[in-house]
Amino acid sequence: MPHKILTIAGSDSLAGGGIQADLATFANYGHFGLSVITAIVTITPTDFEIYPVDLKIIEAQLKSVLSLDDIVAVKVGLLPTPEIINLVTSYLAQINVPIVVDPVMVFKETDQINIKSIADTLKTQLLPLATIVTPNLNEAQILANQRIDSVDDMKQAATTIAQYGCKNIVVKGGSKFPGNKAIDLLFDREAFYIFQQDKIQTSELYHNGAGCTLSAGLAANLGYSLDMIHALKDAKDFVWQGIQNGVTLNSKFSDGNVWQGARRNNHETKI
Repeated sequence: MPHKILTIAGSDSLAGGGIQADLATFANYGHFGLSVITAIVTITPTDFEIYPVDLKIIEAQLKSVLSLDDIVAVKVGLLPTPEIINLVTSYLAQINVPIVVDPVMVFKETDQINIKSIADTLKTQLLPLATIVTPNLNEAQILANQRIDSVDDMKQAATTIAQYGCKNIVVKGGSKFPGNKAIDLLFDREAFYIFQQDKIQTSELYHNGAGCTLSAGLAANLGYSLDMIHALKDAKDFVWQGIQNGVTLNSKFSDGNVWQGARRNNHETKI
């Protein structure tokens, strides 16, 4: 019987990220995915909108899924308001399983007040419960309140974020730095670990959902009781194959979606 695993995140109608990417990842890892939807996200080639779900509806979902006593891990994604962060935190504080927090901050550039309030609430409420937090460079800059232009900057940011109480931090540098390697950095509060992979050279980009898929893969592996380093290595490979074999939306979108079925498909093809 598959393990039960929970995602608490927004719904992306184009399935590039959010609940859809998480559930697809869980299924490809052999888990049975449960969900709590915190927001509805609509995306067009030129814009996006985030519609937070009513607190009463979110709480009803949390009560439903957490009535189960055999959930093996939780992944947390988009929590679009401080009130939603506080609500989710109050329920997660009642359980003792690995919690992967992907601190999604996809707000519009003009919404600086909301970004700050979200970051401040994450730092004081949710991050202390996190087994691991998985910010990309922009999110790490916001949480650590610093610029990140190098691996040394990534180390400093991870050290700062660790002060909020999370057990592990992976700062996702990805392909943002010069050179032919994509770089991520893990800090376990004692040591730093650098993860490097060849940058993917494709004529099209398939990055939508990469962060969601990585954090969901991490949660899936922690649900199998893998240690953090092996859990992260495997999740990175899962995402790498998903980007290499991504899904094109149409010519109006500059970026396509990660395909969570890529590794399974490649394995079956080899057989």
